[in-house]
Amino acid sequence: MAIVAELPLAKLPAMVGLALGLGFGSPALAGSVADGTPAPPPQKGVNIASGPKAPAADEPIARLQMSSDLFAFGRETRDPLVLIVAARIMKALGGTEVDLKPEGRAATGSPQKSGQPVSADSILVEARDLAKGEKITNLLIEETAAIGTAAGGQPKTHQDTVRAGATDVYSVVFSGGQLAEAGLAGDGTSDLDLLVYDENDHLVCRSTGSSDREYCRWWPRWTGPFRIEIQNLGAAANLYRVATN
Repeated sequence: MAIVAELPLAKLPAMVGLALGLGFGSPALAGSVADGTPAPPPQKGVNIASGPKAPAADEPIARLQMSSDLFAFGRETRDPLVLIVAARIMKALGGTEVDLKPEGRAATGSPQKSGQPVSADSILVEARDLAKGEKITNLLIEETAAIGTAAGGQPKTHQDTVRAGATDVYSVVFSGGQLAEAGLAGDGTSDLDLLVYDENDHLVCRSTGSSDREYCRWWPRWTGPFRIEIQNLGAAANLYRVATN
């Protein structure tokens, strides 16, 4: 990813095109079911299939994770160009904020850590600060700011705080026979892990890197609920964003 910071300005559009791919598939083709959908009847077995023979054409959470990785890298290297690409990806994706509540948490059990959700606009504010008046970079920032954000659809995102040493748990119903994705991006203060279990407590995906940015994908055999666990392995609370398709 270090190559990103060394690319000349003229190649930024090509870099964005590479990051965004050939386009975005219809968000109705995969992912979690709509709110209010009746709960499916329980089934036995392991709710995971081998997936289609052809690669999935629509992977909005994978693209969102790419944006999160670029954002973290741009912050670390203090490179406004990398931040611009991260913002462009977020704008192209759009998304919907959903009201998820961690299971078993009392209303006053976990105070929220202060902070605003990371957005394309907030990323561009940081890029502008790093640009320090450089004319071409600021023109790219203004051009990106003028791009409209895709409305609604995927990703579905939620921001929350997980306490030090604690685990936040969410239940999300995903459609059978279609790609399911879950992504996690924290504020950088601790190591977070992402685990996904089916309704029969079978582990179907595990992402346990050394950072607080994790990603899972799988193909459910049938439509059913999945338990998404966010584990905080650090000694500090972490303000995170969880996303599903």
